[in-house]
Amino acid sequence: MSEDTIITLPNNLIPNKTRLRDPSGFTGTLLYLGPVASAKSSTEIYAGIAWDDVTRGKHDGSVICRRTNQIVRHFKCGPTQGSFLRLNKVDTGVELTPELMRGRYVEPDAELVAPGNLLPHVAKTSGGRDKPIEFWGELKIRNRQQLEVVEDISLRMLGIARPCGDKEKAGMEEFRHLKGIDLAANLLCDWEDVLEILRQFPLLENVSLASNRINDLVSAREGEFSLIRSLNLNNCNIGSFRTIQLLGKSMPKLEELCVAHCDLSDIGACNSECSTDDEDDKPSALAEVFQNLVLLDASDCHLTSWEKQ
Repeated sequence: MSEDTIITLPNNLIPNKTRLRDPSGFTGTLLYLGPVASAKSSTEIYAGIAWDDVTRGKHDGSVICRRTNQIVRHFKCGPTQGSFLRLNKVDTGVELTPELMRGRYVEPDAELVAPGNLLPHVAKTSGGRDKPIEFWGELKIRNRQQLEVVEDISLRMLGIARPCGDKEKAGMEEFRHLKGIDLAANLLCDWEDVLEILRQFPLLENVSLASNRINDLVSAREGEFSLIRSLNLNNCNIGSFRTIQLLGKSMPKLEELCVAHCDLSDIGACNSECSTDDEDDKPSALAEVFQNLVLLDASDCHLTSWEKQ
């Protein structure tokens, strides 16, 4: 590649942050964006991805340079976790729109799955005969699953990466009654996007963001989510207890908190920042922020000392 060659990189792809998925639905984190030394074209842009499934890839982020026959490392990951994909083979997920939410549930007047209470499938009996499969109560179940009625909704593994645009925000008004939302295993990677989504549901009490690599929070509005009582942040790639403190201040009534597989090893330093002049009146970071907490899952959070942490 000539020194004068100018390569334009997509501005919506941010290494070490953006989450991606491939056509098969596998998800990963973008760690490199640019030319690959082993590629035929020295100007074609590739996405270097570390897959969540550590066996999905073919290498550890390094390749053999086509020009020099030397090893070139573009990023670092597990030995079979990395892949380089052309940009047209990956996508950055979808917006959380009213259409996506409605698509999770069947309309009341939609075609029945089991007309006459019979599914379009059969089971084989021990004698080898076909046995019809019955499904009773379809309409009753459907009526109880309408978005106007349900208070909790599951939006797991839908590739949600960001809130909807301004033009569709008005359509989200019909879901303001929701009290629980499960957004686990999507492509969320920015706390500003997450908080904007949560603001669209002012009555929320239960929230799951598990298995979204959202990293750390910089700031939060104190008391903004005063109704939230349960928060699941398992496997969210959080690397500082400061993020937990900020979330606690924005959710003062939090009773259940799950932060398994996050790195909270700096909790001691955060405790020191919260200290008072009186040693006997020195609150812990947890006790000061989470006054209503009754359940805490801090499994595999790099906590090594009962006294210091």
